[in-house]
Amino acid sequence: MRPAPVRHISLVVGILAAVSLASGGFGCSKEPAPPQQVVKRQAPKPEAKAPAAPAAEAQAKMVEQAVLYDPRGKRDPFVSFIKVEDQKRAAIGTASLPPLQRYELGELKFVGVLWTKKGALGLVEDAEGKGFSVTVGTRIGRSGGIVSRITGKEIFVKEEFVGTRGEKILRESGIQLTTAGGK
Repeated sequence: MRPAPVRHISLVVGILAAVSLASGGFGCSKEPAPPQQVVKRQAPKPEAKAPAAPAAEAQAKMVEQAVLYDPRGKRDPFVSFIKVEDQKRAAIGTASLPPLQRYELGELKFVGVLWTKKGALGLVEDAEGKGFSVTVGTRIGRSGGIVSRITGKEIFVKEEFVGTRGEKILRESGIQLTTAGGK
């Protein structure tokens, strides 16, 4: 035997099912729906087909109407508008720069130091084997770096960059002495 709440629920569900089946036949009317009104329309007239030549002219007009983008006089959206200094340097060209400013710091090799009464004199060599002497204050590298100090094992170069937010960033990098064994 089932518990009392389950018996009452199943009894209620059964009564509702019987009532819905019985009432299903009483609420519907047996009369058919009236037919819809017939509206008479005139049949469309057959159109005469145009000759092939005007269709080709229409295609040509469609092609002529296509608008193309003209970038003249507009700013290139893929070029940074912050790098004004780089554009000035590019306008000058590398031919007018001194030889030490034509190379990146990584392309130059530090091969020796000469100690003089005036201070240290660094010897730098480019990729072609040409030698140059640098002192403190000499401009070196494409980024406009300046030699800040020369030690027995390294030349330190201060470079100034413009950050992503427009702030100036000072970075000191070094060129290490290259020995006969490579490094």
